[in-house]
Amino acid sequence: MIQHQKRSIAYVLAVLSIVLSLFLWAGIVRSFMAPLAQVTGEDTPAPPEPVSSSGGSLPSGDTGMHAVAPMRSAPLMPPLHFAGSATPVSTDRGSTSSSVADQQKSDELAQWEIRELATLSIPSLSIRSTVFLPSRRYWDAHDWETMERQMQVGLLYGVVSYPHAVLPGANGTIVIAGHSSPPNDRARESRFGAIFASLPAIEPTVQIILRTGSETVTYAVVETRIVPAGDTTILVEQKEESLLKLITCYPIGSTKDRFVVIAKRVEE
Repeated sequence: MIQHQKRSIAYVLAVLSIVLSLFLWAGIVRSFMAPLAQVTGEDTPAPPEPVSSSGGSLPSGDTGMHAVAPMRSAPLMPPLHFAGSATPVSTDRGSTSSSVADQQKSDELAQWEIRELATLSIPSLSIRSTVFLPSRRYWDAHDWETMERQMQVGLLYGVVSYPHAVLPGANGTIVIAGHSSPPNDRARESRFGAIFASLPAIEPTVQIILRTGSETVTYAVVETRIVPAGDTTILVEQKEESLLKLITCYPIGSTKDRFVVIAKRVEE
C-alpha cells in the first residue's frame, strides 16, 4: 500500500515537472522571438514606395517633358496657394515637427542621391526655389523609370535639374523641371506642388537667375514653346552656347503637353 502511494506521488510530481518545464520553455521562446521579429521587420511597416511620375519615361515618356511625373504611390507637391507661404512655428511641438520634417527631407534626398545645385529665381513671376540635381546613376544606365522616381523626390522640395546638366554659366544646357499643379496628395502638402503654375505667363527678355555659392548667372528668355508630352528633343545636349530650359506640364492641371521656356546666358 505504501509502495503504491509512493508511486502515485512520484507520478504526480513528474507530471507537474513536465508542465512547469513547458511553461518555462514557452516563456523563453517568446522572449527570443520578439527581438528576432523586430530584426526581420515582421512588426515594422515597410517604407513607402517612392513615387513615380504621372506620365511617361525618358526617351519615350513623361520624364523627358513631365517636370517629373508622380511616382507610383507617393504624393508630390503643394497647390498654388501654398507656394511661398511658410508659416513660422512658435510652439515646441511645432519646432519638433519642423525638425522631424527637415530630417525626413535630408534622409530622402540622400537616399536618392540628390544634392543642391543652385537657387532659381524669376523676379517678374515671384518664383524662387532651390534647384536639386540628381546623380547620373539612372541617367547613365538609361533606367528612365527609376530616374523619374528619383526626380520626383526632388520635386517634393523644389525644382529639379535633369542629371546631365552643365554647371550654371557653362556652355551647354541646364534643363529644369517643376510642377504646374500638384499631381497627388503629397504634392498638395508641399510648397512646390505648383511652383511653375505661373510660368506660361513669362515674357521674352525676362530674366531668370541661377545662384550658386560662388556666383550669380543671369539668363534672358528668348523663346517659349508648347510640345507634346512625349517630345524629348528639348533634352538634347549642345555645347555651342549657355542655355537654360524650364519645363512644366501644360495646360495647368493636366499632363497633356509641356510648356518650355528657353533662355540664354546674359554676357556681363
